Amino acid sequence: MTKNSIPNYELYGELLSGSYTDPVHHETIQERSSKHHWTIRLHRHKRLAQVFLFQTPGVSFRVADITHTSSEPIALFIPPGIAHGFRFAEEVVGDVLSLRTNELGSDLADLLDRPEMRAGAILPCGRCANFDLIQTSIAQLGQTYHGMKVERAELLLSLTQLIIICISGDLRRETSIGNVLQSLPLTRHEAQAESFCGLVEQFFSEDLMVRDYADKVGISAPHLTRLCRNILGAPPHDLVRQRRLLEAKRLLEYTRLSVSEIAHKSGFRESSFFSRTFSRTFGVSPKSYREDRDR
Repeated sequence: MTKNSIPNYELYGELLSGSYTDPVHHETIQERSSKHHWTIRLHRHKRLAQVFLFQTPGVSFRVADITHTSSEPIALFIPPGIAHGFRFAEEVVGDVLSLRTNELGSDLADLLDRPEMRAGAILPCGRCANFDLIQTSIAQLGQTYHGMKVERAELLLSLTQLIIICISGDLRRETSIGNVLQSLPLTRHEAQAESFCGLVEQFFSEDLMVRDYADKVGISAPHLTRLCRNILGAPPHDLVRQRRLLEAKRLLEYTRLSVSEIAHKSGFRESSFFSRTFSRTFGVSPKSYREDRDR
């Protein structure tokens, strides 16, 4: 038996004795629903929040006042007190996480108490930007839950927090459970602004002009300037500069690159101009910012 395959008997003993209980429970939908003839009657939990991930379509469910049959993979978040019930096909593939809200610690409790989380969430794959990350994280959590690594408890909480952060982020982009099925697509101008943001993330360190970004979006430079002001609150040139400064702050904090190297990597042509811009924006020089962070 290799060292890595030796189980952690101390942790295993704590679990068996009941001196340690998991704040998170993982189960496959097959395990849970087969015991109930593929139907979970309408019910609610007083202290449990639950995350459901259905990888196969055709799940019929009722959550609060919403009744729906899924046509694609879908994730659900059910907070305490929300009634829910399901009818599954026998070939259903999915997972359910149950979270003891009074045992999760303050960070996770704060996440669950965010306004967008209180009503629950229905997140179809096609409208859920974080769906792949949620799916991967739940798979990792399932493996961890049924394993005996010494870091098991910390991993369970960290993966749970990641899943809840992903759901919260998608909810803030999308909508609450009360009107998820009636959500509207982005307007043309919103889609153009979103496209511009993606291009900034891709090209901020390169020497592109506003007209270059406009060409990539497929609109004129004046039109890009107007929609950035109206939707994003600043002209495109300012948004690119803000992204470059954010990158510079990260590099100052997490690397040992020189100020001139950071200026170049962040998209500034001259290190002196970078230093002046950084100091004017943040009230401190790049060198002083790094020294403050190193203390």
